[in-house]
Amino acid sequence: MVGVALSRILFGPETAPIGIAIGATALVGGTLVSWRLHRLHRPADSLSLPRGLRLRRRAHPVAWMGAVAGSLISMVAWAGVAHSSGSGWVQSIGALLGAFLLVGLLAPGVPATRATVKCTVCPSDARAGESFEMTVEVDRPIRLRAVYPVGSEHQAGGHQRGTRTMELCCTPGRRGVLDAIVVEVASSAPFGLLWWARDIELVLPRPLHVAPRIGENSGPTTTASDAIGEAMQRVPSAIGEPRGVRPYSPGDPRHAVHWPATAHAGTLMVRESERQTDEPIIVELILSPDPTAAESEAERMMAAVGDCLARRRPVVLITSEPAGRVVRQVSDPVDLGRRLARAVPG
Repeated sequence: MVGVALSRILFGPETAPIGIAIGATALVGGTLVSWRLHRLHRPADSLSLPRGLRLRRRAHPVAWMGAVAGSLISMVAWAGVAHSSGSGWVQSIGALLGAFLLVGLLAPGVPATRATVKCTVCPSDARAGESFEMTVEVDRPIRLRAVYPVGSEHQAGGHQRGTRTMELCCTPGRRGVLDAIVVEVASSAPFGLLWWARDIELVLPRPLHVAPRIGENSGPTTTASDAIGEAMQRVPSAIGEPRGVRPYSPGDPRHAVHWPATAHAGTLMVRESERQTDEPIIVELILSPDPTAAESEAERMMAAVGDCLARRRPVVLITSEPAGRVVRQVSDPVDLGRRLARAVPG
Protein backbone atom coordinates (compact mmCIF):
# COMPACT_ATOMS: atom_id res chain seq x y z
CA MET A 1 0.00 0.00 0.00
CA VAL A 2 2.89 2.37 0.71
CA GLY A 3 4.35 1.60 -2.72
CA VAL A 4 1.01 2.27 -4.43
CA ALA A 5 0.58 5.57 -2.62
CA LEU A 6 4.08 6.78 -3.48
CA SER A 7 3.78 5.78 -7.14
CA ARG A 8 0.42 7.56 -7.51
CA ILE A 9 1.75 10.71 -5.86
CA LEU A 10 5.01 10.82 -7.85
CA PHE A 11 4.01 9.46 -11.25
CA GLY A 12 0.24 9.61 -11.45
CA PRO A 13 -2.71 7.26 -10.82
CA GLU A 14 -1.83 5.03 -13.80
CA THR A 15 1.34 3.72 -12.09
CA ALA A 16 -0.45 1.87 -9.25
CA PRO A 17 0.58 -1.61 -10.53
CA ILE A 18 4.23 -0.50 -10.50
CA GLY A 19 3.89 0.48 -6.85
CA ILE A 20 2.37 -2.91 -6.03
CA ALA A 21 5.30 -4.67 -7.71
CA ILE A 22 7.85 -2.51 -5.85
CA GLY A 23 6.18 -3.13 -2.49
CA ALA A 24 5.95 -6.88 -3.09
CA THR A 25 9.60 -7.04 -4.14
CA ALA A 26 10.71 -5.16 -1.03
CA LEU A 27 8.61 -7.38 1.26
CA VAL A 28 9.84 -10.63 -0.28
CA GLY A 29 13.46 -9.41 -0.34
CA GLY A 30 13.33 -8.42 3.33
CA THR A 31 11.91 -11.78 4.40
CA LEU A 32 14.55 -13.65 2.35
CA VAL A 33 17.35 -11.64 3.95
CA SER A 34 15.89 -12.31 7.41
CA TRP A 35 15.69 -16.04 6.69
CA ARG A 36 19.28 -16.10 5.42
CA LEU A 37 20.56 -14.34 8.51
CA HIS A 38 18.63 -16.79 10.66
CA ARG A 39 20.39 -19.69 8.93
CA LEU A 40 23.83 -18.11 9.30
CA HIS A 41 23.42 -17.24 12.98
CA ARG A 42 21.85 -20.52 14.07
CA PRO A 43 24.00 -21.92 16.90
CA ALA A 44 25.42 -25.42 16.83
CA ASP A 45 23.54 -28.20 18.61
CA SER A 46 25.44 -28.48 21.88
CA LEU A 47 24.41 -29.15 25.42
CA SER A 48 26.57 -26.52 27.10
CA LEU A 49 26.28 -22.96 25.84
CA PRO A 50 29.69 -22.00 24.42
CA ARG A 51 31.10 -18.54 24.60
CA GLY A 52 30.34 -16.32 21.64
CA LEU A 53 27.12 -18.18 20.85
CA ARG A 54 25.10 -15.93 18.52
CA LEU A 55 21.41 -16.20 19.30
CA ARG A 56 18.51 -14.69 17.39
CA ARG A 57 17.75 -12.08 20.03
CA ARG A 58 15.85 -9.89 17.56
CA ALA A 59 12.38 -11.04 16.53
CA HIS A 60 12.17 -12.64 13.08
CA PRO A 61 9.22 -14.11 11.10
CA VAL A 62 8.72 -17.86 11.25
CA ALA A 63 7.12 -19.82 8.37
CA TRP A 64 6.55 -16.55 6.56
CA MET A 65 6.16 -17.87 3.00
CA GLY A 66 2.47 -18.82 3.21
CA ALA A 67 1.36 -15.68 5.05
CA VAL A 68 3.31 -13.28 2.85
CA ALA A 69 2.36 -15.01 -0.42
CA GLY A 70 -1.30 -15.12 0.56
CA SER A 71 -1.29 -11.45 1.50
CA LEU A 72 0.37 -10.47 -1.79
CA ILE A 73 -2.09 -12.50 -3.86
CA SER A 74 -5.03 -10.98 -1.99
CA MET A 75 -3.78 -7.42 -2.47
CA VAL A 76 -2.99 -7.92 -6.17
CA ALA A 77 -6.42 -9.44 -6.77
CA TRP A 78 -8.18 -6.64 -4.91
CA ALA A 79 -6.13 -4.00 -6.73
CA GLY A 80 -7.27 -5.51 -10.02
CA VAL A 81 -10.91 -5.39 -8.90
CA ALA A 82 -10.56 -1.78 -7.75
CA HIS A 83 -8.85 -0.75 -10.99
CA SER A 84 -11.52 -2.34 -13.17
CA SER A 85 -14.51 -1.08 -11.19
CA GLY A 86 -13.30 2.40 -10.27
CA SER A 87 -15.73 2.55 -7.35
CA GLY A 88 -14.67 4.44 -4.26
CA TRP A 89 -16.08 1.92 -1.79
CA VAL A 90 -14.03 -0.87 -3.40
CA GLN A 91 -10.86 1.17 -2.92
CA SER A 92 -11.85 1.90 0.68
CA ILE A 93 -12.32 -1.80 1.43
CA GLY A 94 -8.98 -2.49 -0.25
CA ALA A 95 -7.30 0.06 1.99
CA LEU A 96 -8.86 -1.60 5.06
CA LEU A 97 -7.76 -5.01 3.83
CA GLY A 98 -4.23 -3.74 3.26
CA ALA A 99 -4.09 -2.25 6.75
CA PHE A 100 -5.39 -5.52 8.24
CA LEU A 101 -2.75 -7.55 6.42
CA LEU A 102 0.02 -5.10 7.30
CA VAL A 103 -0.87 -5.19 10.98
CA GLY A 104 -1.20 -9.00 10.93
CA LEU A 105 2.24 -9.39 9.34
CA LEU A 106 4.20 -6.87 11.42
CA ALA A 107 2.41 -6.45 14.76
CA PRO A 108 3.40 -9.89 16.22
CA GLY A 109 7.00 -8.71 16.39
CA VAL A 110 6.11 -6.39 19.30
CA PRO A 111 4.93 -9.00 21.86
CA ALA A 112 7.64 -11.41 20.73
CA THR A 113 10.26 -8.74 21.48
CA ARG A 114 8.82 -7.54 24.79
CA ALA A 115 7.92 -10.92 26.31
CA THR A 116 9.87 -11.94 29.42
CA VAL A 117 10.45 -15.50 30.64
CA LYS A 118 11.82 -16.58 34.04
CA CYS A 119 12.67 -20.07 35.29
CA THR A 120 11.50 -20.61 38.88
CA VAL A 121 11.92 -24.34 39.47
CA CYS A 122 14.26 -26.83 37.78
CA PRO A 123 15.75 -30.18 38.82
CA SER A 124 19.39 -30.52 39.79
CA ASP A 125 19.93 -33.88 38.07
CA ALA A 126 18.86 -35.38 34.75
CA ARG A 127 20.02 -38.07 32.34
CA ALA A 128 20.92 -37.80 28.67
CA GLY A 129 18.11 -38.99 26.43
CA GLU A 130 15.46 -38.67 29.16
CA SER A 131 13.10 -35.70 29.38
CA PHE A 132 12.72 -33.50 32.42
CA GLU A 133 10.37 -30.66 33.31
CA MET A 134 10.98 -27.19 34.66
CA THR A 135 8.59 -24.46 35.77
CA VAL A 136 8.73 -21.08 34.02
CA GLU A 137 6.79 -17.83 34.35
CA VAL A 138 5.80 -15.67 31.36
CA ASP A 139 4.11 -12.27 31.37
CA ARG A 140 1.87 -12.64 28.29
CA PRO A 141 0.26 -15.30 26.06
CA ILE A 142 3.12 -16.61 23.94
CA ARG A 143 4.43 -19.89 22.57
CA LEU A 144 7.56 -21.41 24.13
CA ARG A 145 9.83 -24.04 22.60
CA ALA A 146 13.04 -25.36 24.14
CA VAL A 147 15.87 -25.09 21.63
CA TYR A 148 19.00 -26.13 23.62
CA PRO A 149 18.38 -28.76 24.85
CA VAL A 150 15.62 -29.72 22.46
CA GLY A 151 12.05 -29.79 23.77
CA SER A 152 8.42 -29.64 22.69
CA GLU A 153 6.26 -26.58 22.12
CA HIS A 154 4.02 -25.19 24.86
CA GLN A 155 1.36 -22.51 24.58
CA ALA A 156 0.89 -20.02 27.43
CA GLY A 157 -2.71 -18.88 27.10
CA GLY A 158 -4.83 -16.62 29.24
CA HIS A 159 -5.47 -12.89 29.40
CA GLN A 160 -3.26 -10.36 27.64
CA ARG A 161 -1.69 -9.13 30.86
CA GLY A 162 -0.60 -10.94 33.99
CA THR A 163 1.94 -13.57 34.93
CA ARG A 164 1.17 -17.18 34.12
CA THR A 165 3.01 -20.39 35.06
CA MET A 166 3.68 -23.28 32.69
CA GLU A 167 5.74 -26.47 32.56
CA LEU A 168 8.51 -26.68 29.96
CA CYS A 169 9.74 -30.12 28.88
CA CYS A 170 13.33 -30.63 27.63
CA THR A 171 15.36 -33.66 26.51
CA PRO A 172 19.17 -33.27 26.68
CA GLY A 173 21.10 -35.07 24.01
CA ARG A 174 24.28 -35.74 25.98
CA ARG A 175 25.93 -35.21 29.34
CA GLY A 176 27.15 -31.91 30.75
CA VAL A 177 26.41 -29.18 33.27
CA LEU A 178 23.86 -26.53 32.33
CA ASP A 179 23.67 -23.10 33.91
CA ALA A 180 21.22 -21.83 31.26
CA ILE A 181 19.10 -23.09 28.39
CA VAL A 182 17.87 -21.46 25.18
CA VAL A 183 14.14 -21.14 24.51
CA GLU A 184 12.31 -19.72 21.50
CA VAL A 185 9.60 -17.15 22.31
CA ALA A 186 7.00 -16.77 19.55
CA SER A 187 3.80 -14.75 19.12
CA SER A 188 1.19 -14.27 16.39
CA ALA A 189 -0.95 -11.63 18.12
CA PRO A 190 -3.31 -10.02 17.33
CA PHE A 191 -4.73 -11.84 14.27
CA GLY A 192 -2.72 -15.09 14.14
CA LEU A 193 -1.60 -14.34 10.60
CA LEU A 194 2.19 -14.71 11.00
CA TRP A 195 4.42 -15.99 13.81
CA TRP A 196 7.39 -13.93 15.00
CA ALA A 197 10.02 -15.49 17.27
CA ARG A 198 13.32 -14.79 19.01
CA ASP A 199 15.75 -16.77 21.18
CA ILE A 200 16.16 -16.14 24.91
CA GLU A 201 18.95 -17.47 27.12
CA LEU A 202 17.04 -18.62 30.19
CA VAL A 203 19.22 -18.71 33.33
CA LEU A 204 18.48 -21.65 35.62
CA PRO A 205 18.07 -21.11 39.37
CA ARG A 206 20.68 -23.83 40.03
CA PRO A 207 23.09 -25.87 37.90
CA LEU A 208 21.61 -28.87 36.13
CA HIS A 209 23.87 -31.95 35.99
CA VAL A 210 23.06 -34.19 33.03
CA ALA A 211 24.46 -37.68 33.62
CA PRO A 212 25.44 -39.89 30.67
CA ARG A 213 23.39 -42.82 29.50
CA ILE A 214 24.10 -46.24 30.96
CA GLY A 215 26.28 -47.95 28.40
CA GLU A 216 27.59 -51.47 28.01
CA ASN A 217 29.42 -52.88 31.02
CA SER A 218 32.44 -54.63 29.49
CA GLY A 219 34.13 -55.25 32.85
CA PRO A 220 37.80 -54.71 33.75
CA THR A 221 40.63 -56.22 31.73
CA THR A 222 42.52 -58.95 33.67
CA THR A 223 45.82 -60.71 32.99
CA ALA A 224 47.45 -63.83 34.41
CA SER A 225 50.48 -63.59 36.69
CA ASP A 226 52.75 -66.26 35.15
CA ALA A 227 54.92 -66.03 32.07
CA ILE A 228 52.87 -68.20 29.73
CA GLY A 229 49.48 -66.86 30.81
CA GLU A 230 47.94 -70.15 31.96
CA ALA A 231 47.91 -69.66 35.72
CA MET A 232 44.89 -68.46 37.66
CA GLN A 233 44.98 -64.79 38.54
CA ARG A 234 45.72 -64.24 42.18
CA VAL A 235 45.31 -61.08 44.25
CA PRO A 236 48.26 -60.57 46.63
CA SER A 237 47.09 -60.77 50.23
CA ALA A 238 50.21 -59.81 52.16
CA ILE A 239 48.24 -57.92 54.79
CA GLY A 240 45.52 -59.01 57.20
CA GLU A 241 45.14 -61.72 59.81
CA PRO A 242 46.79 -65.10 58.96
CA ARG A 243 44.27 -67.65 57.75
CA GLY A 244 46.45 -70.72 57.13
CA VAL A 245 48.76 -72.25 54.56
CA ARG A 246 48.17 -73.44 51.04
CA PRO A 247 50.24 -74.90 48.19
CA TYR A 248 52.50 -72.55 46.33
CA SER A 249 51.18 -71.04 43.09
CA PRO A 250 53.10 -69.06 40.45
CA GLY A 251 53.11 -65.41 41.40
CA ASP A 252 53.27 -65.87 45.18
CA PRO A 253 56.09 -63.86 46.83
CA ARG A 254 59.08 -65.80 48.12
CA HIS A 255 58.90 -64.29 51.59
CA ALA A 256 55.44 -65.88 52.00
CA VAL A 257 56.86 -69.47 51.94
CA HIS A 258 56.09 -71.33 55.20
CA TRP A 259 59.16 -73.57 55.66
CA PRO A 260 57.91 -75.79 58.52
CA ALA A 261 54.76 -76.62 56.54
CA THR A 262 56.89 -77.16 53.45
CA ALA A 263 59.12 -79.66 55.30
CA HIS A 264 56.05 -81.47 56.64
CA ALA A 265 54.17 -81.64 53.34
CA GLY A 266 57.13 -82.23 51.08
CA THR A 267 56.07 -79.42 48.71
CA LEU A 268 56.24 -75.65 48.82
CA MET A 269 53.59 -74.15 51.09
CA VAL A 270 52.88 -70.41 51.53
CA ARG A 271 51.14 -68.38 54.18
CA GLU A 272 47.68 -67.05 53.29
CA SER A 273 46.18 -64.05 55.05
CA GLU A 274 42.65 -62.75 55.32
CA ARG A 275 41.93 -60.41 52.43
CA GLN A 276 40.55 -57.03 53.34
CA THR A 277 37.09 -56.88 51.78
CA ASP A 278 36.45 -53.15 52.16
CA GLU A 279 39.33 -51.98 49.99
CA PRO A 280 37.99 -49.48 47.44
CA ILE A 281 38.27 -50.03 43.72
CA ILE A 282 40.33 -47.24 42.17
CA VAL A 283 39.12 -46.22 38.71
CA GLU A 284 40.56 -43.43 36.56
CA LEU A 285 38.55 -41.94 33.69
CA ILE A 286 40.55 -40.45 30.82
CA LEU A 287 38.22 -38.98 28.22
CA SER A 288 39.08 -38.64 24.56
CA PRO A 289 39.21 -35.16 22.99
CA ASP A 290 36.60 -36.32 20.46
CA PRO A 291 33.12 -35.51 21.88
CA THR A 292 31.49 -38.65 20.47
CA ALA A 293 34.20 -40.96 21.81
CA ALA A 294 34.18 -39.16 25.17
CA GLU A 295 30.42 -39.67 25.43
CA SER A 296 30.80 -43.41 24.80
CA GLU A 297 33.58 -43.68 27.38
CA ALA A 298 31.48 -41.87 29.98
CA GLU A 299 28.52 -44.20 29.26
CA ARG A 300 30.68 -47.30 29.78
CA MET A 301 32.08 -45.84 33.00
CA MET A 302 28.53 -45.12 34.19
CA ALA A 303 27.65 -48.80 33.71
CA ALA A 304 30.83 -50.24 35.26
CA VAL A 305 30.94 -48.05 38.36
CA GLY A 306 27.18 -48.26 38.78
CA ASP A 307 27.46 -52.07 38.85
CA CYS A 308 30.11 -51.85 41.60
CA LEU A 309 27.90 -49.52 43.64
CA ALA A 310 24.97 -51.91 43.23
CA ARG A 311 27.14 -54.68 44.71
CA ARG A 312 28.10 -52.28 47.55
CA ARG A 313 31.75 -52.13 46.54
CA PRO A 314 33.43 -48.80 47.37
CA VAL A 315 34.84 -47.00 44.33
CA VAL A 316 37.35 -44.16 44.19
CA LEU A 317 36.89 -42.30 40.90
CA ILE A 318 39.62 -40.15 39.39
CA THR A 319 38.42 -37.57 36.87
CA SER A 320 39.54 -34.32 35.30
CA GLU A 321 37.20 -31.38 35.83
CA PRO A 322 37.47 -27.74 34.72
CA ALA A 323 38.80 -26.87 38.19
CA GLY A 324 41.47 -29.60 38.11
CA ARG A 325 42.03 -33.29 38.90
CA VAL A 326 39.55 -34.79 41.38
CA VAL A 327 40.23 -37.97 43.38
CA ARG A 328 37.26 -38.84 45.57
CA GLN A 329 35.14 -41.80 46.54
CA VAL A 330 31.77 -42.10 44.83
CA SER A 331 28.97 -42.15 47.39
CA ASP A 332 25.90 -43.12 45.31
CA PRO A 333 24.61 -43.23 41.69
CA VAL A 334 23.57 -39.56 41.88
CA ASP A 335 27.09 -38.53 42.87
CA LEU A 336 28.45 -40.73 40.05
CA GLY A 337 26.23 -38.99 37.48
CA ARG A 338 27.36 -35.57 38.66
CA ARG A 339 31.03 -36.54 38.54
CA LEU A 340 30.70 -37.85 34.99
CA ALA A 341 28.68 -34.79 33.95
CA ARG A 342 31.52 -32.48 35.07
CA ALA A 343 34.31 -34.66 33.61
CA VAL A 344 36.36 -33.18 30.77
CA PRO A 345 39.26 -34.53 28.68
CA GLY A 346 42.46 -34.50 30.69
